[in-house]
Amino acid sequence: MRKAWLLAGAVTASLATSGCVVVVGDDGDGKSWTAHTYAEGYQVVDRNGDYSRIGGDINLRGRIGGDLSLISGDVDADELEVGGDVSIAAGDVDFNGAVDGEVSIAGGDVNWLGSAGSDFSIAAGELTVRGDIAGEAAMAAASMHLDADFADEVVAQADEMRVEGRISGPAKLVAAEEIKRRRMDDPEHGLIEISANLESGGDICARTVIFEPGARLGGELRVWAESEPEIPAGMNASRVTFEYRDDRDCDDILD
Repeated sequence: MRKAWLLAGAVTASLATSGCVVVVGDDGDGKSWTAHTYAEGYQVVDRNGDYSRIGGDINLRGRIGGDLSLISGDVDADELEVGGDVSIAAGDVDFNGAVDGEVSIAGGDVNWLGSAGSDFSIAAGELTVRGDIAGEAAMAAASMHLDADFADEVVAQADEMRVEGRISGPAKLVAAEEIKRRRMDDPEHGLIEISANLESGGDICARTVIFEPGARLGGELRVWAESEPEIPAGMNASRVTFEYRDDRDCDDILD
């Protein structure tokens, strides 16, 4: 990931001075490199093959039958349909659309609204995920808000996290994997708020865990925190086991 960020920074800097955007397309007849211009702020695409771009800011709409690969400054994908995989290394990323294959994104502020048909992997500063995720999901961010329908396993790590929607597979949720002493007075440091339906239970390690009204639990859930969470009405308390974290690192607990 670090290499991707370094490459993205170098490419963005060079393109900013040259005013050039490079497009690599593959429709089965070999690859072509073309200069490109924008219309109304978005490039509208309709192609059957792969689509790769290296540039400054990238705004896309339309349909791509194959894989999408972007290295750029910021990305704004609006109502974009991708028949293959998506790989993005960028600054801020706003993605609204549908992806049939795997999704891999590294960015600053990442907002996802849409569907993913396979595995889903995002690393971000601030992350919001809404929509439908069919495959296994692995996400890491400083601040995270999940409000999606996850059909498989979810592994999520953040400094603070809010979880809504539904997780069908086992969930592994970690907030403040290491206790940062300089942030001990910050009430959001290590906070996980949950109003989701955790259908298969799982593991939670945080400083503070809050189950909101509407939270549901369908399997065994193990919770490590600095204080015992209250269990709201409607959530099966007999399926929750609690243990004090005692300032331990979550990696040590969950391994």
